[in-house]
Amino acid sequence: MKSATRDKRRQGKAPIQYQVTDDTKHNPMSRFLSHDKTKADLTNYLAAKTLEYNRTSHKLVITSSSGHTWSNKDLLFQDNNHEEADTLLIHQAVLASQRNLPNAEMVFFSPDTDVLVLVVSNYDLMLKNTSISMASGVMRIEPVWRAIGAERAKALPAFHAFTGADNTGRFSRIGKATWLQVYMNADRNVISSLQMLLTEAKVTETMLVNLASFVCAAYSPKGIYIKSISELRWHLFCKHMTESDL
Repeated sequence: MKSATRDKRRQGKAPIQYQVTDDTKHNPMSRFLSHDKTKADLTNYLAAKTLEYNRTSHKLVITSSSGHTWSNKDLLFQDNNHEEADTLLIHQAVLASQRNLPNAEMVFFSPDTDVLVLVVSNYDLMLKNTSISMASGVMRIEPVWRAIGAERAKALPAFHAFTGADNTGRFSRIGKATWLQVYMNADRNVISSLQMLLTEAKVTETMLVNLASFVCAAYSPKGIYIKSISELRWHLFCKHMTESDL
């Protein structure tokens, strides 16, 4: 009897793939989305239904899922992965901004931090009344762009990738909140070097020095100035050795 109960618990915890159709029965969301294939099928289903609903809309609607991009208008797209779709979204937004009146409104719908970063970075090319709808709510872009400043906004994609994005490595023990504080206090040499990462094929010695100082600033304790990566490694080694002895 106990063995049968344990088997049921194991079966209950295993992910189950559901078919996503118009008549799919309601299930607890955590259970329904427990299988990766169900998530992908649901994304494709919602993309298709969004285009179907907006088939005759005057709005331009673009969806991307499973490496495919579609539109409710006569637009042809090549197959795109997730990151390419993000960039394509910005490209279409810039084109739409050029075709519409200055007082028109544009709203991005995406829970992806990468999209937020790209929108803020390219806000100067978009309609001034631009916002993004995320899981936390709707955010207007202009206040964010002004708070960061034009130069830092342009370097934001490089900053995001450098400090850790979906497809890049991350620095140990430092989160985005700390990185953002260091970024806002960084001098123009650091910002310029980050901008150059977006345009230059070769990383120069000057860029390496500036980016190294940026990393050192993030790890250096208050009141201690560390100038190079080698000094930083030694500092962290000594610090961790001390902590392990406590």
